[in-house]
Amino acid sequence: MLPDGPCAARLEALGAEVVRVPPCSLRQGRKGTADILRFIAYNCRLLLGHVREFRAAKLVYVNGNRLLPAAALAGLLLGARTAYHIHLNHGRTERGLFATVLRLRGTCALVMPSDFIRRMLTAANACFDDPRCLVVENGLDLRFACIPYVDRFSGRPLRHVGVLGRVSPEKGQDALLPLARAFPQLEFHVLGDAAFSSAEYLARLEKDAPGNVRFHGWVDDVPAKVEEIGLQVCLVPSRCPPEDPGRSFEAAPLVPLQMAGLSCLVAVRKLGALEDVADALQLSTFDSDDALADILRGLLQATPQALAARSRTVFDAVARRYSHTNFQHRLQRLLAALLDRNGGEATCAPPSHQP
Repeated sequence: MLPDGPCAARLEALGAEVVRVPPCSLRQGRKGTADILRFIAYNCRLLLGHVREFRAAKLVYVNGNRLLPAAALAGLLLGARTAYHIHLNHGRTERGLFATVLRLRGTCALVMPSDFIRRMLTAANACFDDPRCLVVENGLDLRFACIPYVDRFSGRPLRHVGVLGRVSPEKGQDALLPLARAFPQLEFHVLGDAAFSSAEYLARLEKDAPGNVRFHGWVDDVPAKVEEIGLQVCLVPSRCPPEDPGRSFEAAPLVPLQMAGLSCLVAVRKLGALEDVADALQLSTFDSDDALADILRGLLQATPQALAARSRTVFDAVARRYSHTNFQHRLQRLLAALLDRNGGEATCAPPSHQP
């Protein structure tokens, strides 16, 4: 059951049986009263319009939050077994909703893609210290399944540095501009567009950027683009948004995994789950934008052979822990446990990192 759109069409093309439903249109950022009422009405209509599907399902697995109330009502009123996949480090309102859902008899799991999210939930409310709160780490998607290691450093100077992802203040692309002025011998790349974020922010970056910063816009094929421009280093300068400084939106980062899986060296800010990924892969980390210059100086002073050996070590670590195959195995074990009606909560153990 998916909102009508390209994702539903793609799954249908793969042979999946898809029930298309209208999208739940809410404004980005903080929600007002009108958004809350629209959200409630949408989920009630969804449940009433699809009672048969909810009743027949062996498991209702909610990916994201906009269909969560319909699934919770299905568990409460129709006896459906439900699981909920939480993607972000949510605020107080959402945490209260998750706590309510966890108390329902039909809830068999709250699934999170990083231990950071579980730590934040448990710190906010002890009710999340529950065996049904499971972690299934993110992994690489199929685009990265069969890409071999590429030596991007031997026989060539370090020159290409980039940031991948949606262009927005909390993703920190503005950190590239002083770096580009400090390192005129390097080429800096912004891969991504403003999407539903701030077009004004992107326009200001493009206006203020020196000539050695290139803006590539939306990238459909990330591996091909990385190969085309010869990207060697990826920075992840994400920061908490100024309007909500206490929260981290890097709750389950994929960019470090993807870029390390493409044989690039990666440096991440000490923020949210980025720290966990950095520990697992031994990535370079920084606290402030000023520290980025020191990281680049260190890389420029290293030999190409040392940079190649380091990138190979990180590439191998990504393949061991975050490969597409391992990710698929983790999901399969999770679903097998959740579909085991006779196993109860004991079957819902956190899957291990290895297949």
